[in-house]
Amino acid sequence: MNKTGGTKKVSITLPDDLIEQVRAHVRNGEFSSFCAVALSNHLAHYRQRTNLTHSYGVWQDEDHADLSSPKAVSNYVRGLRKADAGRQSRILGK
Repeated sequence: MNKTGGTKKVSITLPDDLIEQVRAHVRNGEFSSFCAVALSNHLAHYRQRTNLTHSYGVWQDEDHADLSSPKAVSNYVRGLRKADAGRQSRILGK
């Protein structure tokens, strides 16, 4: 979880019932770790939601006419997979 190697002690206020619910599910000494994982997951979700909100409408069909139908998308993906298989063969010598 901690990729930077450092930690910092902070003081937060939580509702009593939330603390009781968490403590009912985690062992002694794991409360902080549980909170760190929960905050990390929530932050990842928040960032994803923010990025999706900001990128909404960026894709324009007229910019990607070659991907205008499910069949066209399938053909595009098939081509990528075929090119990747060829590249793997060259790298691995198969």
